[in-house]
Parts: sequence; C-alpha cells; structure tokens
Amino acid sequence: MPDSLKSSSHMLRWITSIVIGVPLILCIAFAPPLCWWFLIILVAEIGLWELYGLLFHVPLSWKWRFFYFAGGLLLPSGAYLFGITGLTFALFISFFAALFLMMISSPLDHDEIARIGQLCFAWLYLPYFLSFVLLIGGGTQGRTWIFFLLAVIIAGDAGAYYTGLRAGRHKLYPAVSPKKTIEGAVGGLILSIVAATAIGFLFLKNVPLASLFVFSLAIAAVGQAGDLIESMIKRSAGKKDSSALLPGHGGLLDRLDSLIFAFPILWCLLQWAGSGRYNGF
Repeated sequence: MPDSLKSSSHMLRWITSIVIGVPLILCIAFAPPLCWWFLIILVAEIGLWELYGLLFHVPLSWKWRFFYFAGGLLLPSGAYLFGITGLTFALFISFFAALFLMMISSPLDHDEIARIGQLCFAWLYLPYFLSFVLLIGGGTQGRTWIFFLLAVIIAGDAGAYYTGLRAGRHKLYPAVSPKKTIEGAVGGLILSIVAATAIGFLFLKNVPLASLFVFSLAIAAVGQAGDLIESMIKRSAGKKDSSALLPGHGGLLDRLDSLIFAFPILWCLLQWAGSGRYNGF
C-alpha cells in the first residue's frame, strides 16, 4: 500500500476512534447505570449481527433468529437487574428455551443441536462476557476500574501496534494473524503495565502496586489472546473484517476483540482480591 494511502487510513482510524471514544468516556464517567445497560444491549446486538455473518453460512429460520438476538437483550438485563445471579439465570433460560424449542418443533433434527451450539457460543462470546461491564460498574469504584481496564487495553493495543511497526521481526502467530509480532506483543504488555501504574497512582491509591501489576498483566494477556481469537473466527469464516461498520477499523467486533475476555477476568480478579464487592479496594 502506498505511504499516502497508509497515512490516510491511519488518520481515518484515529478520527473514528475519537468520534466513538469521546461519547463513550462521557457515558462511563457520568451516565447513570440505566444508560450503561442500554449501551451494552446495543453493542451486544450489533456484535451478534456481525457474528451472525461469521458463524452461520446457512441463514437461520425466523424462530432461531429471534432466539439468537433475544439473548443480546436477556443476558445484560439479567446482569443489570440481579447481578451475577441474574446473568447466570439468564444464560440458563436462554439455553433451556433453545432446547425446549427444538423439542417441540424438530426433536429428531440432528442439525438443530449444532445450531443451538452456535447460539450458545454467540451468547457466551458477546452478551454474557460484555455483561461483566455492568457487574464491575456496580462495585466499589466501578467507573474507575472500567477506565483502568480501558487504559490497559488501549495502551496495549497502541504499544503492540507501534512496537511491531518499528521493531517487529518475529511473527507471533502467522496462521491466524500474519502481521502481529512477538516484539509487538511484548511492547504492548510493557505499555499496559505503565498505563496501569499511572492510573493506579492517580485514582486507585489504596490498591497495592503488586495487585495493579497482576491485574494489568492478566488483562493485557487476555486482551492480546482475544485479538487472536477474533482473528481466528474471521479467518475460519473466510472474512478479513467482521463488517464495514466503522471506517478504518472494520466492524464493531474488530474493536471489541481485546475487551471481550478482559471484562470477566477483571471482575474475577476483583472478586478474588476484595473478597466480595472489592472490600478494601
């Protein structure tokens, strides 16, 4: 690609990031929990729409499409209303309802089992994991922890990109993502730790430095793994991007890939470190 086109594409990525990022930051900082719930549902439904094109080579019938997208509403709603218990129950209801629908409509169709498996994968991958945003936000210093996670992931993405661009020599996993390098991955981890330390020093003064280090390392590691996993899903479907929704970025899933597994791992770490609702944090 000519340098002028690379520069133009890079600028477009930055513009799109700013247009999306500024309202998102304002929402996290000031919006009430109800707005968070609405935002997670919106993101989950758009993500499910993109994932539909990657998972289902044969279009689903209307009844399965209804169940597929209903999960994007039900799971975040369970988390918003009743916390982790509500989220778990919503997942149970979704899975049970899908099996019950198969039983009353096509009990001997073996292909339906595969479809239900794809539905469950989509529900877990998007609305279930994204709903941990609501669980984190409901805890002590929830908004600060969300900013902490975003800072770690964004710093990691930037560090991996620019380190790989300047110093990348050894491919990380070419079968899935040909452009990613080991040097880039290391640069991303280092910058993630730096960002976590800065956020912790400014806004999480009561959290031990060792905890911030462990948290940032875990979040950055699963963030990079999530990026590779989403690339694997796209390549298995023969697609370069999940969609063309975001100029310069591809689809929404292409921006969420590093975050999808980061939210539940942070929630688990906070539960472990704080023995409940982040006591002492």
